[in-house]
This record gives sequence, structure tokens and C-alpha cells, in this order.
Amino acid sequence: MRFGTIYSMAKFFDTHNHSQFSPDSSATVLSLAERARSLGAAGITITDHIDLDAPREKDKFLFSIAEQQTEIERVAKIMSGDLKVLKGIELGLQPESIEHTRQFVEGHSFDQVIVSVHFVDGLDPYLGTYYEDKDYHEAFGRMLELIYQTARDFEDFDVIGHFDYVARYAPYKVKDIWYEDFPDHLDTLLKFLAREGKALEINTKTYAWHGEHLQVLDLNILRRFRELGGEFITLGSDSHDDKRVCENFEKYASIAEDCGFEYLTYFENRKPILYPIV
Repeated sequence: MRFGTIYSMAKFFDTHNHSQFSPDSSATVLSLAERARSLGAAGITITDHIDLDAPREKDKFLFSIAEQQTEIERVAKIMSGDLKVLKGIELGLQPESIEHTRQFVEGHSFDQVIVSVHFVDGLDPYLGTYYEDKDYHEAFGRMLELIYQTARDFEDFDVIGHFDYVARYAPYKVKDIWYEDFPDHLDTLLKFLAREGKALEINTKTYAWHGEHLQVLDLNILRRFRELGGEFITLGSDSHDDKRVCENFEKYASIAEDCGFEYLTYFENRKPILYPIV
């Protein structure tokens, strides 16, 4: 169990953001920080993503960690006294990429490590091919299995990112992950996170318009996490441009509170820092 330090802080901390070091981002570290400061945020974590052995464009989601951290440190000095700017990373995992990923990040220090799954069995849900020949239960269930498996096997992380990412681009009538449909898959994952003192992310980008559907966060999942002893909830905008920074944080902070969480979390030097929901 990882006990977090509690600070009295009424401002939000955006823990999931992509800068110029992510190939699909139009933002810079500085523009993200400036946006967060203008919104009155307490801090922002830059979490550019590394996806090794991606099934398409194999080297697309790679960057120099040293160069990224140098830029984050530069911007942190500019923002000193106004906004915390922390060093993070989002590691996209596949079972076959775990050891390669571990070696890739060896020797680097982060404030926060997010692990996510973007590719499933060599297929990319973003392109739609993953859903072919599967019903929603098979497609969503397989993703949840992989999230648990890769997180368990990788171990050295702080936050599970966008656990319901697989539903963003789904072609089914059922376009959300509901606890009642996947109680065993979700309990396995949530028990693991609670036991190991890891955080579950509320990724507010997921609950924005994608095509014709506004995805829904099933509050029973948050309630179940709390019931199982889960302590740490992060809010991440998953911004790839500066307009999304802290998007809908008031709404989802209130939702987390309604589900039994008194505090939100960010990570600094790999330690959870809790601040009250107000």
C-alpha cells in the first residue's frame, strides 16, 4: 500500500498531457503549461507516449526522453512559483513489448508513469480493424484482460490510463463499459490497483464526443474501486492540444466525490500527493 501525502490545495492538477514530443500532438510543453496557468491550475504533468513495437509505423511513438525532460525542466523554471510542471511518461504496453519498454526507460527518472494499452493482439482500435469479427463483450473484455496482464507484469508504474479507451471508437450499439457487463474483468483489475496502491485515471478526453457518441463513465466502476480499498484517482485531460487542458475537471471531480473519494491525486517523484476535492 502506498500512503499519499495530503496537501490543502483547491486547484486541479492535470496528470495526462501530450506535447511536441508526441507525434500526434499540436501543443508544446510551454503552451500546455501556459494554458494550465491561465486556468488557475496547480500543476501539469507532461506524459508523452512511448509505444514500442507498434503494429503500424513501428517507430512513430518514440522520442528522446532526455530531450523531453530537458524541455520540461526549462518550462518548469519559467513557471516557477505559479505552476508545477512535472516529468511524466505514458507507456503503451503490449505483452511482447514489456521487456523492451523496461529497457528503454531504464536510467530515466520520472515524477509519474502511466501505463496504457493502445494496441490489442496486433490491431489498432483507433482504425476500427480490431472490432471486426468480435461482439462488444469479446472486444471490450479482451482489452480489460490485457490492461490487467500488462500492468501486473510491468509493475513499475503509478497510474492506469484510460481503462475504457477501447470503447471510444467502437462500432457497437453498446458503446460504453458497464460494470454489470464485466464484473470479473473489472474486479480483477480494480483489486490489483487497490492492493498495489496504484491510481485509476478519469480520462476526460474519453468522455468527449467521438463521432456520434458521448461516452459515459459508469460510476459503479468508481464506487467498486473505492469499495475494494482504492485510494488514488487522477484527473487527466489526455490533451494533445492546449485547448483540452483541465477539460471538464470540475464535473469529474464532483463525480469522484459522489463515488466516495475525498481526494484527488497527482504524483511527484513517484509518490502520490493527495489534495482535497472542493
